[in-house]
Amino acid sequence: MFILAIILMDFTPVYAAQVRGFVVDAASHEPLPAASVTVENTDLGATTNLDGYFVLSGLPAGRCLITVSYLGYNSLQMEVDADGVKAPLRISLKRKDVVLKEAVVSLKHSDAQETRKTPLVSAVPVDGQLIKTMPSMMGEMDVLRALQQIPGVKASSDLSSALHIRGGSPDQTLILMDHNVVYNPSHLFGLFSAFNADAVKHIDLIKGGFPAQYGGRSGSVLDVITNEGNRRETHGLASIGLVSARGALEGPLPKTLGSYAFSGRRTYFDPVLIALRSAKVDVPNYFFYDANGKVNFDLTDCTTLSLAGYIGNDIMNFDFGPKDERVYFYLKWGNQTLASRLRHCLRGDMFLSVGAAVSEYHSGWGFIADGINLDEGRDRMLDKSVKTDFEYYGLPNHTFKGGAWISRYDIRFKEGNEDLTFVDVDEWTTNYSLYAQDKWRVSPFFEVQPGLRGYYHAAGDHFAVDPRLAMVYYYDPRLRLKAAVGRYSQWLNLITFGEGFSNFDLWIPVDKSMNPSHSHQAVLGFECDHENGMEFTTEGYYTRMHDIAAFNAKTDQGEVAADAFVNGEGCAYGWEVMATKKRGRLTGWVGYSLSWTKRRFPNSLINWGNWFYPQWDRRHDFIAVAMYPLSRTWDLAASWRYNTGQGYTQALGIYTTRYADMDPSDFGNYGRTILTGSKNNYRFPSDHRLDVTLSWKHLLYGKNAVLNISIFNAYSRRPFWTRWFDTNEDPMKITDLKLLPILPLVSYEVKF
Repeated sequence: MFILAIILMDFTPVYAAQVRGFVVDAASHEPLPAASVTVENTDLGATTNLDGYFVLSGLPAGRCLITVSYLGYNSLQMEVDADGVKAPLRISLKRKDVVLKEAVVSLKHSDAQETRKTPLVSAVPVDGQLIKTMPSMMGEMDVLRALQQIPGVKASSDLSSALHIRGGSPDQTLILMDHNVVYNPSHLFGLFSAFNADAVKHIDLIKGGFPAQYGGRSGSVLDVITNEGNRRETHGLASIGLVSARGALEGPLPKTLGSYAFSGRRTYFDPVLIALRSAKVDVPNYFFYDANGKVNFDLTDCTTLSLAGYIGNDIMNFDFGPKDERVYFYLKWGNQTLASRLRHCLRGDMFLSVGAAVSEYHSGWGFIADGINLDEGRDRMLDKSVKTDFEYYGLPNHTFKGGAWISRYDIRFKEGNEDLTFVDVDEWTTNYSLYAQDKWRVSPFFEVQPGLRGYYHAAGDHFAVDPRLAMVYYYDPRLRLKAAVGRYSQWLNLITFGEGFSNFDLWIPVDKSMNPSHSHQAVLGFECDHENGMEFTTEGYYTRMHDIAAFNAKTDQGEVAADAFVNGEGCAYGWEVMATKKRGRLTGWVGYSLSWTKRRFPNSLINWGNWFYPQWDRRHDFIAVAMYPLSRTWDLAASWRYNTGQGYTQALGIYTTRYADMDPSDFGNYGRTILTGSKNNYRFPSDHRLDVTLSWKHLLYGKNAVLNISIFNAYSRRPFWTRWFDTNEDPMKITDLKLLPILPLVSYEVKF
């Protein structure tokens, strides 16, 4: 392929000119990722990377007219001299003004259609501003909950912000924040995500078939890029809601050296909980906080150094019981990340980034009675990594990308009491990976993107090679057929104890005792862009999972990783459709997914080794999200969802257990024992929910302010969460626990 490209270049000497540059926001000078840059009267074009950088290669000699467009911004046309451009261009786009007349919006402010797409399948780019306009839970603008409104992305229940994407479990999704891995992105036992929407600039969700530049997980990718900060003016934000208070500040560094952006939030349940404890009510003291920060140093026109960090913690203390027999219980968990990244334009056709990062997830708990430590545990996952990515645009019709990633995993887990140590794990290993991929424009109608990612995992001397291939065929500039296949390896396994207990998550790297899990994926899709701003996407997918791991409940001791897990297999397949309206007063999308996911763990107690549907398997999901400006000051947003009920294990009957020389009355339930069927053999009734948010934009002492009034679960249809069977009652008592009813919520935000 490389030799062929060189030959083609030799036979096309007149297409030797090149234009490169950055596309940025005109007001803040922040880079705009995924912007479209096309050359008029040709089929040449490019898309900016996550740093807003693009290269147009193989241009005709002389002057040419280029068009730059980005969703939500006014398109820009400019004439450039392809022979005379040496330094990178800096192209500024202005945000569109809000226009309420439908005809004006569609005719005068239409975006240029992106005639050059990529072979990337199952990709959903999400702008950080969009999340702030969507209905929220408890007034908290939540990144992960917003993504659950996309077909193919499911939550196990209303209580969870975890992502189950195309049948995968949460640990099968690679979650990155500023190119750094985040291991447990949740607060309040999974109710809220750890991503503060004020800090988020851009999100790329890839539901499957992702390219070779991503690795380490077998399912999907969530790539979050935080704000770089305004390079021209200082701006701030302060917000207060029923759950938390938030603040953000951004601006330029002195002497135009770069920019900074900081944000933070903290809950304030404390006064309410203190008042309840003063009234002799035993309630825990709980709060969470998180903070993001990023500083960018513009060393030259071609070089930027970024330093980014995140810290988030949940802390709970619970002191309860009679006055002379008080029991003390505490929980704490959180994430810390620190990353540095140097990006540089080499010559005119190369882009290089080099970074180093540290990511830590930690948790701890303790149970103390009468001054005696009954149980105490500490868990830590420390990931130290270095990575580099290299992009080369110098060959006509080719964009080459390659890189390396080295991660050292340090695992520390210890549990015991004053007298005994139950578990003491202190291990480390290193994972090495290399990748290369090429986006090859075979013809004006056909592109392919082959890729290869190789791994060496030190613990156990494991090698793996993951080939990947994606392609796109353009029927015309608005109709595309896409496909992708690939192999995806995973080197970490997660021990989790179910919904609501994410603070006890324990990550264990693969060692010599077990094989890494991996999947084979195939995706076939069709995309259509209509000139009125409508977009239509439909995809079918199939995933086969191998060597997936689940916690072995029989384990009470062990020396290697395999002692804590049982190995199994799984599959997931389905069909998704999504129609999006991006222009006009009414914007939003409707989507539907039809899906199946199954797993089995032979030679285990999990469903006796037979196939079963996990709890997050739901056959049907229908989603509708809409945003509508009622006037210049009032905005309305709503979302409605219908889904098949989640699975649960139904009791088939009761039998009585008798023991020799023991009176049945010695047991509270007289020896009655539940006879269960196969795992998740029944489903709860289907569920549907409407969320609504009304926003009032106004001035407060000359500052822009927004009052958000939200209604969660507007018609108060409470879904089932779990079912309890109490054999102490005769006949057996069945209790259904339902989730949240209607919740009116309010928040207030001021920008300065």
